[in-house]
Amino acid sequence: MKVKPRVLYLVYWGAAEPLGQSLVLPSVKKLAATGLNLTLITFEKSRDLERRQLIKEIMDSLGDCGIRWLPLRYHKRPKIPATALDVVQGCARSIATSLRSRPDIIHARTFIGGLMGLAVAQLLSAKLVYHNEGFYPDEQVDAGVWRGGSLIHRIAKRLERQMYARADGIIALSQRAKREIEAMGVVKRKGTPVLVAPSCVDLEHFKVRGAAPCPQDGVLRLVYSGSVGGRYELDKIAHFVKVAMDSGVRVHLCILSRAERGLVASILNGAGVPGSAWSYDSIPHNEMPEQLARSHAGLFFLTQGTSEYACSPTKIGEYWAAGLPVITTPVSDIEEVIRDERVGVIVRQHSTTDYIKAVQELRLLLKDVETPFRCRRAAEKHYSLESACESQTALYDSLFPGSLSKWPVEEDVSREQRRLL
Repeated sequence: MKVKPRVLYLVYWGAAEPLGQSLVLPSVKKLAATGLNLTLITFEKSRDLERRQLIKEIMDSLGDCGIRWLPLRYHKRPKIPATALDVVQGCARSIATSLRSRPDIIHARTFIGGLMGLAVAQLLSAKLVYHNEGFYPDEQVDAGVWRGGSLIHRIAKRLERQMYARADGIIALSQRAKREIEAMGVVKRKGTPVLVAPSCVDLEHFKVRGAAPCPQDGVLRLVYSGSVGGRYELDKIAHFVKVAMDSGVRVHLCILSRAERGLVASILNGAGVPGSAWSYDSIPHNEMPEQLARSHAGLFFLTQGTSEYACSPTKIGEYWAAGLPVITTPVSDIEEVIRDERVGVIVRQHSTTDYIKAVQELRLLLKDVETPFRCRRAAEKHYSLESACESQTALYDSLFPGSLSKWPVEEDVSREQRRLL
């Protein structure tokens, strides 16, 4: 019987934050179920570490799956020194962990996770899987954080190329990103395998309750979940809602985000959306299905740029899984799916004309009783966690040499984990 490889899974997110709960925890649990010996290192924000009961629940659930979880504290400011400290901390913990159970594969997810994986894989002579979560340097430019061609942008691009060059396997979020990566000289010459694994959804967590036409009160209920600011254009969503209201459509917008309420209110008020037409909440991920079930459609407006090619919005997969069509700007592979499977509306220009047209197209979709089921099928076809984990497991197996030096595995790590908290 072939021995499964030991995997050290490094990700620069927190398991207790929404991205961790929606993307990381379901993925590592599915991977561990295949028999992998998996250690997970995450970076938890201080406010999440203070939620002791939640941390304990995550620890217990991962332990039940045979996963060692080493949560490290995330440092936010000052930005560059804090991130450098996190990189050093992550590398040190990874190396210390290897003294008890040397990993065969470093699965490095996110750009900062990739930097850690690059260093650790070299030191431990392990295989490196770089899980690209978008073209990070270009995301910073598109978000207005960095200037294109600036020193920090050039350094980040150089580091990104080094990760692609060193990686033994690469995971991209979209087919467009896959083509971009495979065209790179450092990847083409080495023949590095590149697979596509979108920001997948645990489909069992979401249910479709059937068609959701506008109720008797005639209010079109829209929902936006996720980050606010930067590339995520809540200001344009607010203008979209205002245009829809001015055209005679009664609209209610629900914002589900960890962003400060004051920021959200400032953006919506600035667009002229009255307080009675929107609501805000910050909810745990396990309540997301119930919240989405109250809406008719989901929204996602993203700044257009190079980074958009590599985007795979988790929220769109969740909208579809709950049976909601999406109103979105053009995003990577999503545009093709919407066109082919009639599961949403594309907003190409931020103009009154285009916004009104999008609302009209959405209302036609909502009259079709098959729309929720088409959306669910789109989620199953394009955002299935099961198929993504099968592909990743196959990648691991292809990289695993089959003969390992056996290192003792520490069974009880609760003392170390408690110390880290």
